[in-house]
Amino acid sequence: MRDLSAWVRARTAVSECGISESGISECGTPDAAASRESLRDLAILYAIAVDAHDLDALAVMFHPDMVLKRDGETVSGRDAVLELLAASMRGFRRMLHTPETHVVHVEGTRAEGIATAHAELVTGRGVVLAAHEYEDAYVVHDGWWVFASRRIRFVYAARSDRYGEILPADDRVRLPGDEPRAMLGSWFTG
Repeated sequence: MRDLSAWVRARTAVSECGISESGISECGTPDAAASRESLRDLAILYAIAVDAHDLDALAVMFHPDMVLKRDGETVSGRDAVLELLAASMRGFRRMLHTPETHVVHVEGTRAEGIATAHAELVTGRGVVLAAHEYEDAYVVHDGWWVFASRRIRFVYAARSDRYGEILPADDRVRLPGDEPRAMLGSWFTG
């Protein structure tokens, strides 16, 4: 597959045959184990698409009513989310997001996940090292798992030449052009 959107479709299709507690196949509801794997792939493909600035692949990953919350800013609707991400991408010459931990809980055609990632971001002012936390909600839409919502928080963001100085600070989120600030919220809080 040479198209990232094709990878998304191939890896997020819903398998609707599960195994009952008695070991008998049950069709009609998404298989939880296969769904967890699809959702982990979705998160990885999200990072790849953001790094590639591939808005078409990202569009495939989002529910039409997608909600994105990023450090206090909220946008609703797939088109608005794509516009926000496109504007963010224009600020970076190169992006490398590395997904790390990812725990997913599936209940039928809905799921939730928490995840972490690191990023190396190249701006016109230098290289920024960052860490993120994600809280996700997923839903089956037209036969595929997609993001219903994603909440992104910076744990830190620091110029690479000041990383050691900034990481221990309370105001360790220092994005180019923004005032230094503390991380907004933490897991499951505002």
